[in-house]
Amino acid sequence: MNFYSVDYLIKQTNINDTIGKYLMVVVFVLMAVGAVASVRNRLQTRYRELSIIALLLFLFLAGARYTDYQQAKSQDDQKTQMAAFVTKFAKTQGVSKDKLYFNSTTVSDGMLVKMDKKFYRLTISADQQSYSLTRAYLINSKVKVVK
Repeated sequence: MNFYSVDYLIKQTNINDTIGKYLMVVVFVLMAVGAVASVRNRLQTRYRELSIIALLLFLFLAGARYTDYQQAKSQDDQKTQMAAFVTKFAKTQGVSKDKLYFNSTTVSDGMLVKMDKKFYRLTISADQQSYSLTRAYLINSKVKVVK
């Protein structure tokens, strides 16, 4: 079972978004270069065809990014909520953030919290304005802490 540190939850980034953005920029630059080359050399059709291929690739990548945008936005919102929740949780419990570990990267009912060497189950209300802690005992004591 994995438990994530507060630093990991706060600094978590998605590398796939970064790669996708850079890929779109490269394809856009290729499309612009192809358009300029086709305007300069109107008699040679290879530049026009390359710019059309780059345009189609750009449109495909833009469409794929748009469909992933809603999912990424939802995940980012949940990760932001988790970072805020962790900060408030540490403050209300009077525990240092360095001694807290959660088994989920998003706020969810029933997630486990490791404080020092004890484990607790978090029961969160439907409106996510309150929670209760109950002591939990793990059957499998193999815990991996991701920092």
